[in-house]
Amino acid sequence: MKLIVTIVDDQDADKVMSALSRQHIGVTRVSSTGGLIDPGNSTLLIGTDEGNIPTVMKLISEVAAVRPAVVPYAHSSSMAFTNLVEIEVGGFTTFVLDIDHFEQV
Repeated sequence: MKLIVTIVDDQDADKVMSALSRQHIGVTRVSSTGGLIDPGNSTLLIGTDEGNIPTVMKLISEVAAVRPAVVPYAHSSSMAFTNLVEIEVGGFTTFVLDIDHFEQV
């Protein structure tokens, strides 16, 4: 048994969860914070058999891929000049952990 802990952008969390659910892979969402420009993240906890890891990682990488976004950028502290700048958002961070014991009550 493995526990996959993956941190995704809030905009991707529901899509990742839906993709996993369609494959009958259980997932739990925990809201989390972090990041500089877009701090909305979710941590997904996915308990699965070792054989499902490639499927899970493929789904996550397809749905939570890095993509361009345009955000406002201020040139001064008065915020008088605001331009738009293109940045990359999305992507994910994943940890795969061994589970010695699991109980579901």
